[in-house]
Amino acid sequence: MRYSELIVSAEKEEGKLYCYEHTESPEMPVSSRRAMLVIPGGAYAMCSDREGEPIAVEFFNRGYNAYVIQYPCAPKRFPAQLAVAAAAMDTIRKRASLCKTDPKKVFAVGFSAGGHLCGTIANCPPDFYAVKQYDFKPNGVVLAYPVIGGTPTHGGSFDNLLGTPRPEGTEWLDLHTSVRPDNPPAFIWATADDGAVPACNSLKYAMAYADAGLTYELHIYESGPHGLSLADDRVSQFNPQAGNNPVVAQWVTLADKFLRKI
Repeated sequence: MRYSELIVSAEKEEGKLYCYEHTESPEMPVSSRRAMLVIPGGAYAMCSDREGEPIAVEFFNRGYNAYVIQYPCAPKRFPAQLAVAAAAMDTIRKRASLCKTDPKKVFAVGFSAGGHLCGTIANCPPDFYAVKQYDFKPNGVVLAYPVIGGTPTHGGSFDNLLGTPRPEGTEWLDLHTSVRPDNPPAFIWATADDGAVPACNSLKYAMAYADAGLTYELHIYESGPHGLSLADDRVSQFNPQAGNNPVVAQWVTLADKFLRKI
């Protein structure tokens, strides 16, 4: 594995990109690899480590070149987060020849508020001023217990992202209202009894995809607290409240199968 850390700059904003890239071996030849940008949650107040490196390592072990973005958080406001995430997507594609990434198979996975940022990248018009210089559109997205918007949602995430009162012109950040015909395929999952980000956020986003005739897959698991991440020992030891949830832990395999069809 080739590990590196890069500073990602988007005009006056900066983030850090942690890179987990395969080194090639004559014993394990490949023609191309998929890539995954991991976008941790944290209510736009911080970037959760539990939803960063463990996810990247999991997808790395499945053959992806994996990347974790540490993006600006409060008191930084929108569009700083979007610009840095878009620059990260562009950076991954520019590194494609270095590590045999297929630039047409660059995906993103986001958790909670990171799911909102992931969905924002998916929904964002290509000529939006903060990102138009980047090749930023994912070829597919995975949204894990995402903040989407509307009522009910996770108001604290929007307060951290936009400040209060909410600025005019940000209505499209209620993502179920701004799905575009060119949105990439989406794999969406949540738990029915999530007490922090109601599962209806995921349902609304999936319905918007359905109404637009877009490709998606939705899983609402019966039970599990917010912030499950991989939902196994690798992360539950740091969040005893979550515990292991073998049923929910299947999301990784299901998402991987979904993306491999693209």
